[in-house]
Amino acid sequence: MSKKAINDWYWAAGGRSMDEPAGDRFIIENGQAALWPRVRAEIDPREQCCWMPIHRLNKGARLEDILDMMFTAVPTYQVNMNKFVFEAAKIPVFARFLRGARYDLCNYVSNPVTRVSVAPEPYSDKAMRRLGGIVSATLGCGEDWF
Repeated sequence: MSKKAINDWYWAAGGRSMDEPAGDRFIIENGQAALWPRVRAEIDPREQCCWMPIHRLNKGARLEDILDMMFTAVPTYQVNMNKFVFEAAKIPVFARFLRGARYDLCNYVSNPVTRVSVAPEPYSDKAMRRLGGIVSATLGCGEDWF
């Protein structure tokens, strides 16, 4: 009897407070049954962490879901980029992307050639509206979506 493959991905990030970077305390697992033992072992034995599903209910992970994590969870929780890539590579759609990417794997790890580090800008409503306007102009749609 074959067991149906689980396609129910979750991420979890640790930190004692929002001011403390998660760093390497970031995991991705397929199914909550696999997620919580790793949370207890690698993030916090009391399960104190931030966690979310990676994709919408019953949709399966898409490349867009990985990009969403990269733009939201990684900077918000200050996750080590290498740790993020290593964990995300367990998701088949991201593994296929990396295998077929036009660049060598060395381009997908966070080891910079120089020591220059650019800190993210703080949130601003003005920047959010500017981005929404650019997306609307690119797609030729109204601005009522954001």
